[in-house]
Amino acid sequence: MKTLLLSLAPAVLLASTAWAGATDDLLDRLQTLKSMKGQFEQVVLDQGGTHMQEATGRFQVARGNQFYWLTETPYEQMAASDGETVWVYDKDLEQVVVRPLSQDLGQTPALLFGGKPADVAKAFSISERDNQGSEVTYRLTPKGQDPLFDQLDVTFKGDEPASMRLQDALGQQTVIDFKSLTLNGGIDSDLFHFEPPEGTDVIQQQQ
Repeated sequence: MKTLLLSLAPAVLLASTAWAGATDDLLDRLQTLKSMKGQFEQVVLDQGGTHMQEATGRFQVARGNQFYWLTETPYEQMAASDGETVWVYDKDLEQVVVRPLSQDLGQTPALLFGGKPADVAKAFSISERDNQGSEVTYRLTPKGQDPLFDQLDVTFKGDEPASMRLQDALGQQTVIDFKSLTLNGGIDSDLFHFEPPEGTDVIQQQQ
């Protein structure tokens, strides 16, 4: 048994070192991101890889857990947060759901880019899934209970986030590609707060 343990020790040490390296590398990248805005293309795939839904829109995120996410097609829906409150507005239904922002990154993936980088290491186990030189993909596995997803892959091309891939417990995947990015500038902070139009049905939810 002692011999077996000694033979396993180098492998365990190498694995822990690799995980630490991936964590530090991702946090260094996130630390340079104070804000980000651009366009997105989103595809939802079932367990077999069949396209279930496609959507496009625009977004912006900023440090302080602030985000604005506007789906423009196939129908318009908006989610925004000022760091304390979240508004989810459905234009066609004339309805907005208002709730406190969860600080659990496993419940709010947008906080990966808008939250504190140190919190990412607390919320996720991080490893390097793929490395193609300037293109690196990290795999984040939530540590908390009852997350919205089982794993999250985030890919960087150079210093720019390129895509996110979320997979839930049923094997369904949501793939988000980022386009036309502007980093660390050009943010409209007014978009992080939402005032419902007159006549909107407001639904208050508790955390």
